Amino acid sequence: MRRVTEGAPGEEVEVWVQDKGGGRPLLRGTVLIEDLSPVLTCISSRSGANGPLSPVTQYILQEAANYLAERLVEDAGPANDVPRTLSSSLGHQPFIESVLNMSQHQMLRRWPLANDWYTDVINYVMRPSRFDVQTKIAQTSLEEWSQGTLGQFMRSFAENTFQMHENPKVVRMAEALQSLWPEYPPVRDAMLAYRRQVNDIWTPLYETALRSYGLHLRPEVNINEVAWAFNACQSREAFERLADPNMPTHVAPDGSVWTMAARAGLMVLAGAVVDGQGATLTYEQLVQRTPQA
Repeated sequence: MRRVTEGAPGEEVEVWVQDKGGGRPLLRGTVLIEDLSPVLTCISSRSGANGPLSPVTQYILQEAANYLAERLVEDAGPANDVPRTLSSSLGHQPFIESVLNMSQHQMLRRWPLANDWYTDVINYVMRPSRFDVQTKIAQTSLEEWSQGTLGQFMRSFAENTFQMHENPKVVRMAEALQSLWPEYPPVRDAMLAYRRQVNDIWTPLYETALRSYGLHLRPEVNINEVAWAFNACQSREAFERLADPNMPTHVAPDGSVWTMAARAGLMVLAGAVVDGQGATLTYEQLVQRTPQA
């Protein structure tokens, strides 16, 4: 694996950093490069070794997200105290030196100001691409899932949502940020970006699935509303799973096991679609519906 100062999205690269004591750079591991250019709005350099595509930049952010996840909820305060809370929980120069054992210049060249650093950590934690793994699984598996009944499709599609590539604690922290400080500008902006992702990425998948089963939305319903409802069901189940991995499920008369999100999603669908002739379908008809040529 070659040593790089600026990687390409999707490339796994080594991370070489200089400890705070100086000396030769040492290998800290690898990172999978993401395109963080639109995410990091406050970083001082937009390219090169100190920019968003730098392995060291992404390593610092990755470690900061994990470190902050360990501390944030315990120290949570009101929104107007967010910078002070983050200073106590995460820090700026102390984090880079004491936690990562790296030279402070690695931080200061990227984020000279502490508040800019805190903003970009939140941007990183809450970035919509944290769900890219689920999206890619859905995109590549959509044809396979839609070979069976609609009930089978719904169960597979719902379960995919919980395939996470992030540290689960970081995913949990992203949800906590929205609950604790929804009015804090970096959190609010990240929530809006996520809302756009639901429409831009997931909606085409829903449309493809409806076509596969010969279903059409009722005139008074639009696909973005359906996407919102599905997302609400999945978000609720994510919280439930964090509290209780053995959360309740629904066992159908045929013995199939449904997550509550999958069952709720089918209930939403039952009230939102008609078949090609404009006829409504019962819940059981939807469950048993096969792909339409």
